[in-house]
Amino acid sequence: MGASAAQAEQRRTASIADTWPAVLLLLPALLLLRYAGEHSWAYWTGAVIGLFGLTGAAFEITAAVKHLAKRRKPWVAVWALLVLMAASVHLVLRLAERW
Repeated sequence: MGASAAQAEQRRTASIADTWPAVLLLLPALLLLRYAGEHSWAYWTGAVIGLFGLTGAAFEITAAVKHLAKRRKPWVAVWALLVLMAASVHLVLRLAERW
């Protein structure tokens, strides 16, 4: 029982791993748009990958705001918020300039 209580406590606190949408989905979409964005296949592939990344970022942004409200590792939650918001805004701007 002690191990499951420790795991439950670890799940309730903010961590750097909360930025997974930025690393796994938004970053590849941004790189694809940056280096091959003039091709229509790359634009649409980056847009689809980015949509999944924005969906994941929405969930993690909500979790980071909850962590801030409950004062659980606030600096880690702020870092996750900044990374996710910056990547999301950058992706939307990159997609909008090619539209």
